[in-house]
Amino acid sequence: MPRTRVFAWRRELRDVHHRLERALEDARKAIRSGERAQALKPELRDFCYTFCSALGSHHRSEDSDFFPALLRQMPELEPTIARLAREHEVLARLLTDFQLSLDDPQASPQQLFRQINDIKAAMKAHFGFEEGSLNHALHAFDAPEDDRSRMFGVPAKPPGNGERSMR
Repeated sequence: MPRTRVFAWRRELRDVHHRLERALEDARKAIRSGERAQALKPELRDFCYTFCSALGSHHRSEDSDFFPALLRQMPELEPTIARLAREHEVLARLLTDFQLSLDDPQASPQQLFRQINDIKAAMKAHFGFEEGSLNHALHAFDAPEDDRSRMFGVPAKPPGNGERSMR
């Protein structure tokens, strides 16, 4: 397998994770700014719809497409994949709780900030474990590059902006 293709899988997973982390940090900054919770809520609802949808789509795609493809090639990853799937469930619950708080008129900025910090901590630990534990597997993973968006649940990025096509 060409080395550029091998690195494409690792880089794509890392890029998806970094984009999600940046989006979450933008929301944390808005909450930390001290604005009233009610004033923030429309913006945070928009953020949560976009972010929660993107993270959920990413994890559903991993669970339904990426992880099964990895397991077909490397069945020894089953305990790792099982842990990652459980972490997806934890993150989904945290996101649901955050969405419910956004709909609660009594939710304070402090509560929202605590919840978003919990999401950040869980997401950071999950992404770190996933990238670290799958690093070797991604070196050996053999799948068409066109499957990136399906496997990771994000739209494929067109070549450009300093990125070159891996074909």
